Amino acid sequence: MASITAIMRGLLLLFVLLAVTEAALPPGYEDELYCPKGACLRHKEMPTGWVGPRSAFYECFDSASNDLSRPVAWGFQVGQEVKDDLLERGYHQAQCEAEEEAVREALEPNAETAGSQAEASCLPSAGSAYDPKAAVPKVHIAFYLWYGTPEVDGKWMHWNHKVLPHWDPATDARYKKFDWRPPEEPHSPFMPLLGTYSSRDPSVLEQQFQDLAAAGVDSAMCSWWGRKDWKGKRDDAHSGANTDELMPAVLDAAAAAKVGVSIHVEPYEGRSATTFLEDLRYIHESYGSHPGLYRDQGLPIFWLYDVSVQHSHQDLSAWSEAIASVRGTSLDAIFLCLYIGEKVGDLDDLAFVTQGGFDGAYSYFAATRFTKGSTPLNWKTIVKSFADRGKIFIPAVGPGYDDRRIRPWNKQNWRPRKQGAYYDEMWTAAIDANPAAISVTSFNEWGEATQIEAAQPYTSPNGLKHEDYLPEDPHFYIRKTKEWAQFYRSQTPSES
Repeated sequence: MASITAIMRGLLLLFVLLAVTEAALPPGYEDELYCPKGACLRHKEMPTGWVGPRSAFYECFDSASNDLSRPVAWGFQVGQEVKDDLLERGYHQAQCEAEEEAVREALEPNAETAGSQAEASCLPSAGSAYDPKAAVPKVHIAFYLWYGTPEVDGKWMHWNHKVLPHWDPATDARYKKFDWRPPEEPHSPFMPLLGTYSSRDPSVLEQQFQDLAAAGVDSAMCSWWGRKDWKGKRDDAHSGANTDELMPAVLDAAAAAKVGVSIHVEPYEGRSATTFLEDLRYIHESYGSHPGLYRDQGLPIFWLYDVSVQHSHQDLSAWSEAIASVRGTSLDAIFLCLYIGEKVGDLDDLAFVTQGGFDGAYSYFAATRFTKGSTPLNWKTIVKSFADRGKIFIPAVGPGYDDRRIRPWNKQNWRPRKQGAYYDEMWTAAIDANPAAISVTSFNEWGEATQIEAAQPYTSPNGLKHEDYLPEDPHFYIRKTKEWAQFYRSQTPSES
């Protein structure tokens, strides 16, 4: 039986936090919401612009009595004893049927388009050579090439990332702006086992792809910021990292390690459907025959970051025309856009994918609940809705999220690793959704602390302590990724 003292201490801590502030509580205090027996959890409408704890945006509804109550919030900081006590008393996380139906309806086409889309149900995109029904479970991982050092690149790149501004001037004014100071104090909450390395260093690439092979992934989703001769901004850090220049060495390292390379096309300055067509021709001509380029059903994969209904609804026809123009040609590929889960007018992300002729979408974000697409509770419904239209949805899993060193105002999206438990929870939900593939965010996005790459304990000369994987060893998350990837592939996909 859980200690009564421990339970009361945990509940008292939570009640004090709720009483003192109506601001969002930090991670670890309201990660899960529970309703009493006989009631179900559903969204609660709040005034536009209202800010408060997560539990204030939900309510527990008892259909028998029509009673409403506020859900009980729980997080790991409160203590496992409190959660055990809640479960013993019949509290649960089940959502109301209406809530689940709302999620389904948001993914369904409207009545005006349902008839025309019904004929396409369970069929590949028109002209697409990719067949979702023939998909074999694959694992892909976001991989970044924007790191540089004075010794190799002539300057620091990305490790000296600036503190980014907030869009609200009042909020922004609360945070000091500066560039981080590698090698002693880089922008990352963790310190790489390799130190603050250069992505241009061949020995680094060799080690990284050996680690990717050890992690059991099929492809590294290489962050690609435009052709090497492209003029314009390449990333938010303004590092000037020319990722395309590194592709020959990356592909060589990948081929040697027997890991494929897929292309993660980033929103470089001036990117459009038209420039992407030019990129597509360039990549096919430059790298299309390289053995390191990953192919699925004979097709390379292009991940199109920030191409979604939220970012690109006004360009839907341009993307549709661009993709249709290469179907059945040597430039054909698997084209995946970003899934946010938002809606612009009558157009949602699923309609954007379908009408745009994309093969599917991916969620990317490692912070659960940051978007509807990164909310594991939604994955099973999204996967099925996509499959019904011959599309694939690829959920992204990650070991945690922490970008507070470059976005100190973004504390609400911090997701602690919980010594691997957070990663386990995301993998479990992703596999349960039975997707055609799973992506991992990330191998080495150190600034957002989503990396599985090996890390070491470290404290700077000024006393700034970095996080680490203790009590586990530096390669803990590489091994864990392999274990989950092997388990995922061992599952027999169900019929769509």
